[in-house]
Amino acid sequence: MARPQTLRQSEAGWANPKVIAILAVIFFCGSVVGATLMWNYLHRWLVPPTGQEIVLRGQRVDFNTLKQNLNLTSAQEQTVVQVLDDFAKYYQNIEEQREDIAESGRRRILDVLTPEQKERFHRLFKERPSDQP
Repeated sequence: MARPQTLRQSEAGWANPKVIAILAVIFFCGSVVGATLMWNYLHRWLVPPTGQEIVLRGQRVDFNTLKQNLNLTSAQEQTVVQVLDDFAKYYQNIEEQREDIAESGRRRILDVLTPEQKERFHRLFKERPSDQP
């Protein structure tokens, strides 16, 4: 004869609302920590510098900061401005190359997909099908 389950046995496991709530809180806290780290740390690396600043070892340094803290002469100012401008142009070229490589990869992936897979691919990346090559 089978013994009836006690109340504790029936509430144990993944279906228990307490377990689900604890997992949801853990997931939420992890998401908040991840978003905070992304915003505070990685954001420095991902946002391109402007023409008047450079990123050195994860810190943004702008021309005015250099000028004030280093007491630059006018000749030094001209050189620093030129270096910062060169850096901004170089960074822009790298960004354009990255975008070209990403687009080339996207096209290569689309070339091997069936029409149904292409449609799902576009939905996955929220693209309009008219964006096809």
